[in-house]
Amino acid sequence: MSAFSQDINYWLHKTNAFLHDPPDKAIHIPGHEDRVNELLAAMGIQSSLAEEDFKEADKIASGMDRATLPGYVNNDDQRNGAVDFVVHPRITHPTSRETDLTLTLPDTYKNSAEAVRDMTPLMEVLLRDDLGSKADSGQGLSEKDGYRGNEEAFAPARFHYLFFMLRRRLSAKNIGGLGGLWYRLPADTRLPDHSIWQHCGLVSALASCQRLSSQNRVSLMVYSLTPVQDFVGRARKLRDYWSGSILLSWLAFEGIKSIIYQYGADHVLYPSLHDQPLVDHLLNKELQMEDDWFDKVQKDYGIASFPNKFVCLVPMGMEKETAAIIKKGINAAWQELGQASLTFMEKKTGEDEYVRSQFRRQLEHYWEHHWSAVPFVKGEDRQQVTEMLHPESIRAAFDFHEDSRKVYISSNEGVLYSVTHRLAQALLAAGKSTRENKRPAEEGIKCDLFSEFEILHYKTQCGQNPKPSEDPFWQKIRQGFAESDFGPNERLCALAMVKRLAYRVCRKIKDHPLQTLFKKAESFPSSTEMALHDWWQQAKRLAVSQDEDTVEKALKMTDNLGVFNWRTDDMAARRKVAQWYHGLNEPELTRREGKTIAEIDLQNKKEQAAAQAIFKLHKVEDVHKYYAILMMDGDKIGKLVNGETLGSTWSSVLHPLLAEKLRGSFDKKFKEFWQDKLDRPRLISPAVHASISEALGDFSLHSVPHIVEKNGGRLLYAGGDDVCAVLPASSVLAAAREIAEVYGVPFVSMGTGRQAKAAGSEIKSEETGKLGLHLGEGKDISISAGILIAHHKKPLGGVIKRAHSLLDMAKKEGGRNGFALEVDKRSGGGRIFRAKWQEGAAEQTLLDHFLATAEALAREEAGAMSTSLAYRLADFEEGLQALVQGAPEQLVPFLAKQLECSGYNRNLKEKEKKEMIAETAGHVAALITNCPAQRDGVRKTLPLEALIVANFIGHCTRQRAEGGEVI
Repeated sequence: MSAFSQDINYWLHKTNAFLHDPPDKAIHIPGHEDRVNELLAAMGIQSSLAEEDFKEADKIASGMDRATLPGYVNNDDQRNGAVDFVVHPRITHPTSRETDLTLTLPDTYKNSAEAVRDMTPLMEVLLRDDLGSKADSGQGLSEKDGYRGNEEAFAPARFHYLFFMLRRRLSAKNIGGLGGLWYRLPADTRLPDHSIWQHCGLVSALASCQRLSSQNRVSLMVYSLTPVQDFVGRARKLRDYWSGSILLSWLAFEGIKSIIYQYGADHVLYPSLHDQPLVDHLLNKELQMEDDWFDKVQKDYGIASFPNKFVCLVPMGMEKETAAIIKKGINAAWQELGQASLTFMEKKTGEDEYVRSQFRRQLEHYWEHHWSAVPFVKGEDRQQVTEMLHPESIRAAFDFHEDSRKVYISSNEGVLYSVTHRLAQALLAAGKSTRENKRPAEEGIKCDLFSEFEILHYKTQCGQNPKPSEDPFWQKIRQGFAESDFGPNERLCALAMVKRLAYRVCRKIKDHPLQTLFKKAESFPSSTEMALHDWWQQAKRLAVSQDEDTVEKALKMTDNLGVFNWRTDDMAARRKVAQWYHGLNEPELTRREGKTIAEIDLQNKKEQAAAQAIFKLHKVEDVHKYYAILMMDGDKIGKLVNGETLGSTWSSVLHPLLAEKLRGSFDKKFKEFWQDKLDRPRLISPAVHASISEALGDFSLHSVPHIVEKNGGRLLYAGGDDVCAVLPASSVLAAAREIAEVYGVPFVSMGTGRQAKAAGSEIKSEETGKLGLHLGEGKDISISAGILIAHHKKPLGGVIKRAHSLLDMAKKEGGRNGFALEVDKRSGGGRIFRAKWQEGAAEQTLLDHFLATAEALAREEAGAMSTSLAYRLADFEEGLQALVQGAPEQLVPFLAKQLECSGYNRNLKEKEKKEMIAETAGHVAALITNCPAQRDGVRKTLPLEALIVANFIGHCTRQRAEGGEVI
């Protein structure tokens, strides 16, 4: 039985509405209706859709996205607003300021009519081949099991091929020589900031909602699943945190999937569903679309990429029914995973009715579902809406709407989309503040991670409080699983157990969507592994490049013992080395049956010998004991989604040719309308929302993973503007800086492997596998970061919490668009350096001065000068304050003298030494002068601890350089 709820006529109607415009409409507008019928015929569909069946939906969609624009007027350039895309192939950016991109079309495009004349037959062939609509072909999607001869089942699959796959296939086959430009061909050449795909999807969603609604109207729904950090952040190990992120992302998708089954993927406005691994799994496994239609590289990333909130269009009058369907879908998936986890666990512990009741009780009421829905606001609703929202926040939209109706009588419904969205978000926030706690209170011994829930235990243990080592249930758990899976004293509740076992359980459920995301779970690094990343590179480089006796002896010992081979990139070897190091360097005697951790972890004599040989071969330095957690979050993203911080103006999103006309001697009624609006911010619309969502999707799914991976890290999650990753301490700052730079790039081009790179001001069709978006430039379009460098044995819960605090510090105290970096040494406590990404002069930012200082300090042998410099300067703090405030020109000479007294590079020639000292003193002076001062009691002190942070970072990066390229 098909999971899709609507009948065949619904899906045929939706398919016709989606293809009311052909994908190549921008190339040549005349005759596009005939080309639509040819494409439908190629799919075996005879169009039965009269214009009135989608005309109102098309009118609403156009009013939402395209404002009031002049149309085509023949032989009258003063009144003609049309733009010939073949002659002027430009696209603009929906959120970035003053950004447009010139496209170089194929040389064969002599004129638009010839271009589409040759293109349409190629599209027809592609559709026949892919869908199997060619007579007696015996191939294609329609010939798959369950579809052959079953139009009822095939109809929703065909629609979702059009919605998701057609642009990919047109690009991959390079139809018409357009390559990756197929992704961005505009819906309207006059306002080329949104694609034809976004417009067609919006029309089909609106038409479907009107068809199902008894009032023939549409509502905007916002749905949210919580709690987020309460679930994700409860973690003992990095894999717990990563698994929790993936599970939350998956549950959000299960809610989205309920919308897809009920109405179609076109109804989801945010987040973008394109290129999402979980969506691709649905298309590939459930809808049976071909493997070679999907990008293979992307499948390797285990990324939690769906946020916990989504926005969709639903039929007015069916809001409650829709919310219930979403909730049912999420709860069913969660309960199925819980039952599978219980069954998997019972193989180790045996069955127990009390444990089963704990699973049911603890999983049943954990998730909180929140939703709001608002019918599209109309002009006559102004007074009522103003009473609910701040009038200043919605005045521009109402004024624009009222002015436009004087010029062009557009549809009243949907034009005020931005107001509708703001009202829905406000109602959702109000509903969350009055939520009811349905979780029953629990007694007994509490879970180590979820302290409000009782630990799992046998019924016979009720009322008892055994020691963890003597607990019969947890003795069975530790006997059944590896010691690395469960700590010696750890006892968990059902929630924590589901998180801990998810990567194992999901891979045992046939075709579970998380199988691919959890594919690399065993290789997910521990904090110790990540800390040892650069040490491993150095040791491996040493082992394969030298022939000294000690090295060869160590190699023979490890190779002959069969533990691992240094000469291979063996992830299991890295994990084993990290486990050895964790045990060998444990200073305290943790008593467990009278043994130390080292004795327990290294009972195997071969492993003991190999460990001793390895750590004798290459010493672990202090910097090798630390790793980094990176958390990043888009600044004021809520205001961007509400349209308050858009960098784009109407002038920047209109085609430059039309914008220039409207500023000149154009038709009077349009000129008067636009003359005071061209420099105003563009209004938010479904197309802008879709573009923001696609931009964040391209950023998190393509740009961020590549940057993190090349810097030796692993992503914990990357959902839209939220990023969390674990990285070596030596590369975290470089990764964060690059991510921040990429976040503000307007257009990106992607090759076959989907690695994004910034596009220039002009791009050729053959240069890219996909032309995508990032958010571009704007006053408040930026991303901030919290970076914590912590000891590998520091409890993860505290590390995650502190990283969040640093992110808050960067946003609130730092004023956003920057970072807060803390080095949390086991001895000496935390030291913080904070700055904005672009703070400072154009030639050198404050971050540049910091990195130069770090490099200079790391050059000193054993760090003798660098470790003492900050403390030496602290003795002169009052004098330094006076110099900073009264004689800043004397600061550099003073610092140069201190550097010289510290024995700075005694081996250099005098002239070189003076030049280097002067350069370093300039960098140090910039740090002292421009870094935010710390507060010490009631007085502000100089930010000298930035030098201590620089010293540590410098020595980390030097260790990384000595390790060579990341393997």
